[in-house]
Amino acid sequence: MRIERLSAALALSLAATSVGALNLQFKPSVHAEVQRDDNVFRAPDDPAPGTAPHVGDTIKTFGAGARLALRESLQELEVRGEFDRIDYASLDTLDYNRYLVAAEARLAYASLLRLRLDAGRERRQENFIYRDDTGNGFITVDQATAELRLAVTPRWSGIAKAEHYQTEASRVASQDYDLTEDAGELGVEYRRNGYSSLGLALRMAEGKYPRRVVTPGDGREKDYDQQSLLARVGYTPSGLSDLNAQLGYTQRRHDDAGVPDFSGFTGRASYTRRFSGVSQVQLEAYRDLYYVEDVSANYVENLGFKATYDYRWSAKLAFAVAAERYESSFESSPGFTVAGEPRKDDVFNVRLGLDYQPFYRFSILPEYRYERRGSNVANSRYDFSVIGVDLAYEYGVRSTRRQ
Repeated sequence: MRIERLSAALALSLAATSVGALNLQFKPSVHAEVQRDDNVFRAPDDPAPGTAPHVGDTIKTFGAGARLALRESLQELEVRGEFDRIDYASLDTLDYNRYLVAAEARLAYASLLRLRLDAGRERRQENFIYRDDTGNGFITVDQATAELRLAVTPRWSGIAKAEHYQTEASRVASQDYDLTEDAGELGVEYRRNGYSSLGLALRMAEGKYPRRVVTPGDGREKDYDQQSLLARVGYTPSGLSDLNAQLGYTQRRHDDAGVPDFSGFTGRASYTRRFSGVSQVQLEAYRDLYYVEDVSANYVENLGFKATYDYRWSAKLAFAVAAERYESSFESSPGFTVAGEPRKDDVFNVRLGLDYQPFYRFSILPEYRYERRGSNVANSRYDFSVIGVDLAYEYGVRSTRRQ
């Protein structure tokens, strides 16, 4: 069950042509959501003069879309998207349109060769977490991935992967952290059976901030190179539990000698336990480096833990609860310090979600979210809560025919 807000989806799916059965699905959908956010600008209870105020507002969201899927045998190609109109009751200068369009193709030749291609673009509102002003800005995110798997033997496979990630901000004040990153990965994977696997991969990435103007010694990076040696493990001891882990040693290097490099272990491990087919618990721990939308920071190192519990009461009713705590260290920005110390945040959040389907294809999804952020930067400490309900309707038509 997804705890996040259900938004409208528009999906188009095509497939490579061959003799066989074609499966066509068409699913238009609409949704409407109302939520109350008690701290829109993520401001502290006592904000500093000239910074964003601590105010709440009621936010309405309306969206519509459709889903069209066409599959034949092992071949799939999917294009999806979503569009929302977001209106603020009082802060109407923040009204905006959000959209997401994406495509995904899955092509296969018997069990020997599998190719997955996906690309997408998203336009969303700029986050208020790392800034003190109230200007309405937007971030456009472009992503593309190509992954090729070649079965050398029934148990051994070779993997090649390429990724592209790019962000672009609409506000001039935010263009300083526009990011472009290209990455490649080569690896091998061993599968003992249909459930357990072991893999090793080398990942290399190059990133740059194309519109950032830096002064030598100011502690901000213009570009970087990052390499990671990754070990991946997937283990299913029974049909009731799964263990998945990725552990890597990462090195991050910068052309500017004034920006400190990074070397250390990163990774993520999760354990899922299912109970009686109606509920499950998932525990996850992670340490990784993340891009951050902060003009005074290059990236953050996050160390955290998350727990999620899902329960399906009946065919029509399910709920989930999730709690997460993590520490963010802004360790690669010596120009952004507090009394000589880098910025450090301590974040705790919890989410409660309900999925109720009183009628076929119609869902009622209430949700509650709370987050508290502590920081050694005074005006960056805050908490907020959001409560809302989303009404969604999805209609589906399916047909199968022979060519």
